[in-house]
Amino acid sequence: MGHDISPIANHKLNTKDVKVLAEDICSRIDINIEYGYWGQKEHFKLLGENKDDENVILGKIIKNEKFKTFRLIDESYQLKQLHQKYGDNLFYNPEYWIYYDGKLPEEKWINEERKELVIPNFELTLISSDETEYLSIHKELYSNDIPYYSRWWSFCRLFTESNFDNFEYLEGLLEFRKELMKYTLAFGGDKIYYLDDQSSVLEGVGQGSEWELSWTEFEKFVADKTLPLMLDIPQFLTNRNYRNEFIEKKEYPLSFIDDFSDIK
Repeated sequence: MGHDISPIANHKLNTKDVKVLAEDICSRIDINIEYGYWGQKEHFKLLGENKDDENVILGKIIKNEKFKTFRLIDESYQLKQLHQKYGDNLFYNPEYWIYYDGKLPEEKWINEERKELVIPNFELTLISSDETEYLSIHKELYSNDIPYYSRWWSFCRLFTESNFDNFEYLEGLLEFRKELMKYTLAFGGDKIYYLDDQSSVLEGVGQGSEWELSWTEFEKFVADKTLPLMLDIPQFLTNRNYRNEFIEKKEYPLSFIDDFSDIK
């Protein structure tokens, strides 16, 4: 399975609830949003509702019919509804655990589920049949998979095999970074990390495990795991000494950091 780039940045979006977040996003960038949650038949039953699995749309924000329309999903919405009705007894009701064949999971998985009540977990996905664009938004960080540049190893080779001297490669990199900068600055962030989504050293961070980390915890974790093979992109592109020193290591980067200081 190929390795992909996972761009993760900080933000100051309001993640209080799905409606508030949708309004905040639309106030910052030009898109339309329909917002809601994915409901499962068995959980509807626990709520006293006779429904099949379905996307429940709670509302829509249309800024301009010409803008792209995204769907914002609160991944924890139905859990919060159920917890409001049953309290902590919910976690010890086998009917809640749809995929455990009528049994309760181990306590560690129950504790993981509890985190969903307090840690924001949203997905913003383009509604389109021929394009794949999405964001994963958490309390202080988000993962941006809207723009695409290359697979992970190609990205690494751009910096380690002198491809940075190639105008075509540099133009593509610049457009990729500008697009990510647009979202990050609009959302109140100031930097982004590019991670290997299947890194052997990041323990799932970059592949979803970052969802419960604060931005401070995330930065410390990435630094602890990837220094001294963390490549600073603006420094690499503007500082010849820094560039030569990194190339002389003759190793692929384990992570990249980008504050866009060379292109702001």
